[in-house]
Amino acid sequence: MKSLDAAIVTMRNSSKRLPNKSIAKITDKLTAADIIIQRAKLTGLPVILATSTDQSDDSLEVIGKNQNISVFRGSLHNKIKRWYDCFTEYNLENALLIDGDDLCYDFEIGQRALSELKVVKSDIIWVTPEIVTGLFTLAITKTAIQKLYDCASDDNLNMDLFTHIFEEAKLKIQYITLKEHEKNKDIRLTLDYEEDLEFFKKLYDQISHESTGKEIIGFLMKNPNIVTINYHREKDFLENKKIEVEDDR
Repeated sequence: MKSLDAAIVTMRNSSKRLPNKSIAKITDKLTAADIIIQRAKLTGLPVILATSTDQSDDSLEVIGKNQNISVFRGSLHNKIKRWYDCFTEYNLENALLIDGDDLCYDFEIGQRALSELKVVKSDIIWVTPEIVTGLFTLAITKTAIQKLYDCASDDNLNMDLFTHIFEEAKLKIQYITLKEHEKNKDIRLTLDYEEDLEFFKKLYDQISHESTGKEIIGFLMKNPNIVTINYHREKDFLENKKIEVEDDR
C-alpha cells in the first residue's frame, strides 16, 4: 500500500471547559466541526476526522460522513495513541494535525509547513509562540508519531496537551517562518469558552468560513469590536494550559 499524506482533524465532545463545542452551531447550517473540516479540505489533502470510540462522539462520526471524509475512532484520552493508530490504519507518511478547537485554521500555513517538512530533515514543523492563537498546530512525520508513541503509549494517559514531551521524545524540530499578519496580534482564534463561541458566530456571520487566514486577520483588524468579545480570555487560556501541562508531568 502506498504511503499517504493527510490532514488529521482531532476532536471530541467531552471537553471540560465547553462540552459539545464541536457540534455547536456557528451558522444556520454549519457546526464548529463542519467549519474545521471544510477548512482542512482547503489544504488540498485527504482529510481524516480522528475522534474517540466513546459514545459521546457518535455525532462527530455522522458529521464526518456527511462531509464525505474518512473517520477514525480511537483512544478517548490519549491523542498520541489515537494519532499513532490513525497513521497505522491509513499508512500515513506525513500529516497536518488540526486541532478541533481552531475554526480559523490557516490552510495556507498548513500547505507551507507540509512542503517544508518534505525537504528538511526534521520530525515536525512547528510554530513559535508569537503566532496568533488558533491559526496553526503542526506538521508531523510518521517517525515523530512513533517517537511520541514510544513515550506515551498507555491508552489511559491524558494527552490532551502533548507538546511538553517533545524533548523527551527527542524530536527534531524546525520552526516555520511566519508572515507579518500571522503573528503578534491581540486576536484569539480558538474555541474554549462561551465568549469564543460568541466570537465565531459573529465572525462567520460577516465573513466566509473559507476565507484565508490573511483575510480573517485583516477583517478583524478593521473590526476590533469583534476581537474584544473573547480576547480577554487569552490570559485564562494560557494560564490553564500551563497548569494542565504541569499536572501531566
